[in-house]
Amino acid sequence: MKLLLIAIAAYQGANGALMLAAPEFWYGLAPGADHTGPINIHFIRDIGLAFLASAAALFVAALTGNRAILIPALVFLGGHALLHLAEMAVHGTTLTAALRDIALIVVPAFLPLVALRGRATI
Repeated sequence: MKLLLIAIAAYQGANGALMLAAPEFWYGLAPGADHTGPINIHFIRDIGLAFLASAAALFVAALTGNRAILIPALVFLGGHALLHLAEMAVHGTTLTAALRDIALIVVPAFLPLVALRGRATI
Protein backbone atom coordinates (compact mmCIF):
# COMPACT_ATOMS: atom_id res chain seq x y z
CA MET A 1 0.00 0.00 0.00
CA LYS A 2 2.87 2.35 0.82
CA LEU A 3 4.35 2.01 -2.67
CA LEU A 4 0.96 2.61 -4.29
CA LEU A 5 0.48 5.83 -2.32
CA ILE A 6 4.00 6.98 -3.16
CA ALA A 7 3.42 6.25 -6.86
CA ILE A 8 0.14 8.19 -6.89
CA ALA A 9 1.82 11.03 -4.95
CA ALA A 10 4.59 11.17 -7.55
CA TYR A 11 2.07 11.20 -10.42
CA GLN A 12 -0.08 13.93 -8.87
CA GLY A 13 2.97 15.90 -7.72
CA ALA A 14 4.54 15.84 -11.19
CA ASN A 15 1.28 17.12 -12.68
CA GLY A 16 1.09 19.91 -10.09
CA ALA A 17 4.73 20.87 -10.54
CA LEU A 18 4.30 21.07 -14.31
CA MET A 19 1.20 23.22 -13.87
CA LEU A 20 3.19 25.63 -11.70
CA ALA A 21 6.41 25.68 -13.70
CA ALA A 22 5.08 25.62 -17.25
CA PRO A 23 1.33 26.34 -17.37
CA GLU A 24 1.34 27.09 -21.10
CA PHE A 25 3.08 23.79 -21.83
CA TRP A 26 0.70 21.92 -19.50
CA TYR A 27 -2.31 23.54 -21.21
CA GLY A 28 -1.11 22.36 -24.60
CA LEU A 29 -0.24 18.91 -23.28
CA ALA A 30 -3.37 18.15 -21.22
CA PRO A 31 -5.91 16.48 -23.51
CA GLY A 32 -9.08 18.54 -23.82
CA ALA A 33 -7.86 21.49 -21.73
CA ASP A 34 -8.10 23.76 -24.75
CA HIS A 35 -11.81 22.89 -25.06
CA THR A 36 -12.53 24.43 -21.64
CA GLY A 37 -11.82 28.00 -22.73
CA PRO A 38 -8.84 30.29 -23.12
CA ILE A 39 -5.75 29.66 -21.04
CA ASN A 40 -5.75 31.19 -17.56
CA ILE A 41 -2.22 30.87 -16.21
CA HIS A 42 -3.09 32.00 -12.68
CA PHE A 43 -5.93 29.45 -12.45
CA ILE A 44 -3.74 26.64 -13.78
CA ARG A 45 -1.13 27.45 -11.13
CA ASP A 46 -3.80 27.56 -8.40
CA ILE A 47 -4.92 24.08 -9.38
CA GLY A 48 -1.29 22.96 -9.58
CA LEU A 49 -0.97 23.90 -5.90
CA ALA A 50 -3.99 21.71 -5.10
CA PHE A 51 -2.34 18.79 -6.89
CA LEU A 52 0.90 19.40 -4.97
CA ALA A 53 -0.98 19.58 -1.66
CA SER A 54 -2.74 16.31 -2.47
CA ALA A 55 0.57 14.70 -3.42
CA ALA A 56 2.11 15.86 -0.14
CA ALA A 57 -0.78 14.36 1.84
CA LEU A 58 -0.47 11.04 0.00
CA PHE A 59 3.27 10.98 0.58
CA VAL A 60 2.98 11.82 4.29
CA ALA A 61 0.30 9.14 4.71
CA ALA A 62 2.59 6.62 3.04
CA LEU A 63 5.52 7.53 5.28
CA THR A 64 3.63 7.79 8.57
CA GLY A 65 0.80 5.31 8.13
CA ASN A 66 -1.66 8.05 9.15
CA ARG A 67 -4.84 7.32 7.18
CA ALA A 68 -6.57 10.54 8.28
CA ILE A 69 -4.13 12.63 6.22
CA LEU A 70 -5.58 10.97 3.11
CA ILE A 71 -8.92 12.76 3.55
CA PRO A 72 -7.84 16.20 2.24
CA ALA A 73 -6.20 14.56 -0.78
CA LEU A 74 -9.36 12.57 -1.47
CA VAL A 75 -11.52 15.69 -1.20
CA PHE A 76 -9.62 17.38 -4.02
CA LEU A 77 -8.68 14.37 -6.15
CA GLY A 78 -12.04 12.65 -5.68
CA GLY A 79 -13.96 15.85 -6.32
CA HIS A 80 -11.92 16.47 -9.45
CA ALA A 81 -12.64 12.92 -10.65
CA LEU A 82 -16.36 13.23 -9.90
CA LEU A 83 -16.46 16.50 -11.82
CA HIS A 84 -14.96 14.77 -14.85
CA LEU A 85 -17.47 11.91 -14.57
CA ALA A 86 -20.38 14.36 -14.25
CA GLU A 87 -19.23 16.35 -17.27
CA MET A 88 -18.95 13.15 -19.29
CA ALA A 89 -22.48 12.17 -18.27
CA VAL A 90 -24.01 15.58 -18.92
CA HIS A 91 -22.12 16.67 -22.03
CA GLY A 92 -21.19 13.31 -23.51
CA THR A 93 -17.76 12.21 -24.60
CA THR A 94 -16.01 9.89 -26.96
CA LEU A 95 -15.01 6.43 -25.84
CA THR A 96 -11.35 7.37 -26.19
CA ALA A 97 -11.72 10.49 -24.03
CA ALA A 98 -13.77 8.61 -21.43
CA LEU A 99 -11.19 5.83 -21.15
CA ARG A 100 -8.37 8.39 -20.94
CA ASP A 101 -10.09 10.34 -18.15
CA ILE A 102 -10.97 7.19 -16.24
CA ALA A 103 -7.40 5.88 -16.48
CA LEU A 104 -5.58 9.16 -15.79
CA ILE A 105 -7.97 10.98 -13.44
CA VAL A 106 -10.63 8.73 -11.90
CA VAL A 107 -8.61 5.63 -11.00
CA PRO A 108 -5.63 7.49 -9.48
CA ALA A 109 -8.06 9.69 -7.52
CA PHE A 110 -9.91 6.83 -5.90
CA LEU A 111 -7.11 4.30 -5.33
CA PRO A 112 -6.20 6.00 -2.02
CA LEU A 113 -9.66 4.98 -0.77
CA VAL A 114 -8.28 1.46 -0.57
CA ALA A 115 -5.71 2.68 1.95
CA LEU A 116 -8.27 4.76 3.84
CA ARG A 117 -10.73 1.89 4.17
CA GLY A 118 -8.22 -0.93 4.49
CA ARG A 119 -7.32 -2.73 7.66
CA ALA A 120 -3.77 -3.51 6.63
CA THR A 121 -1.01 -1.12 7.55
CA ILE A 122 -0.01 1.48 5.06
